[in-house]
Formats: sequence, C-alpha cells, structure tokens
Amino acid sequence: MSSTQNKKCNGKHFTWSKLMSHMLLEILAEEALKESKPSSTFKAESFVKVATEISQKFNVQCEPKHVTNHLKTVKKNREK
Repeated sequence: MSSTQNKKCNGKHFTWSKLMSHMLLEILAEEALKESKPSSTFKAESFVKVATEISQKFNVQCEPKHVTNHLKTVKKNREK
C-alpha cells in the first residue's frame, strides 16, 4: 500500500479527499433521481453502493458507516 492509501484509512478514522466527496455526492444524486430516496433519507443500499464504488476506485476500505457520517458532515458544513 502506498503512503497516500494509508492516510485514507488509518485505524478507526477514514479521511475523505475532495475527489471522494465529489464522487459521494454524484452517486447519491443519481440515486435520488432513480427514486432510491424515499422522503428525506436514502436507502441503506445507496450507502453500500457509494462505499463499494469509493473502495474500488480509490483502493481504500470505505464502509457504509463512513458514507453516512461524511454525508452528515457535508450537510453540516453546507449550513454554515
């Protein structure tokens, strides 16, 4: 593993790059357009899809809980 990959997931912390965040938002936007988003929440399958695609593209171990936590952070930062 390269040093950049180690920085992405060291121990219990998962670090999101700008490219990862952008990919998360693109995938969730697609899911929302496909009606995979009932009311104001996404289905669990949407978070699994994001985690899987990010894990494959960036060669990191991204889990659905990382996706849900980061989405909360994105929403919180947008409100500021």
